[in-house]
Amino acid sequence: MGEYSIDALGGAFEKTKKALIQPFDFWKWVKLGIIIILLGGSGGGNYSSNSQQFDGKDFKGESIEAQIEEIFDQIAQFIQQYKTYILIGVFAIVGISLIFSYISNVMEFVFVESLVSNQVKFWAYSGKYLGLGFNLFIIRFILGLAAFLLFIIAMLPIILPVLQSPETFNAGLLIGGMLWFIAVILMLAVIFGIIDSFINLSIPLAMYNNTGIIASVNKVYNNCKAGWGHIIVYWVIRIILRVVVAIIVGIPILILFFTIFAILAGIGGLMYFVLSTIGAGSFVWLVLTPYALVVFVLFITFILLASVPAPVFIKYHMLSFLQAWYPDAKLPFFDTD
Repeated sequence: MGEYSIDALGGAFEKTKKALIQPFDFWKWVKLGIIIILLGGSGGGNYSSNSQQFDGKDFKGESIEAQIEEIFDQIAQFIQQYKTYILIGVFAIVGISLIFSYISNVMEFVFVESLVSNQVKFWAYSGKYLGLGFNLFIIRFILGLAAFLLFIIAMLPIILPVLQSPETFNAGLLIGGMLWFIAVILMLAVIFGIIDSFINLSIPLAMYNNTGIIASVNKVYNNCKAGWGHIIVYWVIRIILRVVVAIIVGIPILILFFTIFAILAGIGGLMYFVLSTIGAGSFVWLVLTPYALVVFVLFITFILLASVPAPVFIKYHMLSFLQAWYPDAKLPFFDTD
C-alpha cells in the first residue's frame, strides 16, 4: 500500500543528485536558495507556586475586575491618541504581508518548474506563473481567513465568560483555557494541513494539465477516494522524512555554521586587538568595516547554499510520488540517466 511513497524516495534521491551535484553549479544553488527563502522555507516563563489562595484579588487586595477595566481604559486611550499611526502601521504590515504571500505562492510554481525541468530560470518562470500564483494566493488567503474564524469561534466559550464576568477568572479556568487553546490549534493544524497537502499535490497538475487549482485539487481528492491507504502512508512517510532530513542535514549545517562563525569572529577580534595595540586609530574601522561586509556576504551565501538540499529532496519526493500515484499527472521530468 505504501509502495508509491517508499519507491519515491529512491527517485527523489537520484533526481536531487542529478540536479544539484552532477554537475555542481554554484549559481544554480544560489537561485534555488533564493526561491526557497521566498517560499518561506523557519521562551517560556518561570512558574512559582504560592500557598495564597487565588480569590479574584491581587496581593494588594485590588479586584481583578478593576485591574482589567483599568487596562482596557489605558489601551483605549492609547489607541485613541495614536490611532492614525496605528492604522498606518497596521495597513503597512498587512500590505507587505500580502505582497510577500503572493510572491511565495508564485514561487511554488517556480520551484516545481525548476526541479521538473532541472533548469532554474527565475524571472522567466516568475512571469509565466503570475496568474496561477495569484489564484493560489486567493485560495490560501480564503483558507487562512476560514482558519482564523474557526479559531475565534472555537475560543468563544472560553473568552466570553471571562469578558462578561472577569471576577470568575481563576487558575482552573486559565489551565482549562490553555488546554483548549492547544487542542484547537492542533485540530486546525491537522485539518488545514491535509487541505494544504492536497493543494501542494495539485500544483503540478495545474501546471502541466492546463487545469485550475480547484479543479486539480478535486482530481487529487477523487484519486484519494479510490485508495485512501496510499495517501495516508504518504503523509506518514512525509512526517518521518522531514524529521530524518532535518537531523541528517540540519545538525551538520548548524555545526558548520557556528564553526565558521567562531573562526571568522575570532579573526575579526584578533585584527581589532592587533590594530588597537599598535595604535592604528581610525584605521581600525577602515579595515574592519570591509571585513564585516565580506563576512556578511559569506554568511548570506552560506545560508542560500545550505537551504537548498533538504527542500529540493523533499519536493522531489512529492513529485515522484505524484507521478507514480497519479499517472495522468504527466510530469515532464528531465532525463536522469
